[in-house]
Amino acid sequence: MARKKVVLIIKSNPFSWKAFEALRQAVGLSMEHRLTVIFLKEGVYTLTDWKPEMIGIEPIDKSVEALGMMDASIIVEEEAIRERGIKLKEWSTPVDVKPKEEISEIVKEAEVVLTW
Repeated sequence: MARKKVVLIIKSNPFSWKAFEALRQAVGLSMEHRLTVIFLKEGVYTLTDWKPEMIGIEPIDKSVEALGMMDASIIVEEEAIRERGIKLKEWSTPVDVKPKEEISEIVKEAEVVLTW
């Protein structure tokens, strides 16, 4: 199978199973494709220093680390961070903060876009 340029967008809040499952899917996709994971809107909370295990959700740290090892790009919407007044957790994997305009271009260039 040819490697495709895939964008996986996480716009749902992390306080349910969606963000966790989206990241599991992202790790699998990163093994076969050039992957960019983009956190928009409520999805930006996923990359803060919250404690998912307190509500019975698995931590995402291993998934984020695996994405870094697979050379996937992780991008967070700058405006969403600013609007919510939040601070991102310090990750061992690079997390790029980009404005909507740049994110829009990345999505336009993708061959496949998946949204959670």
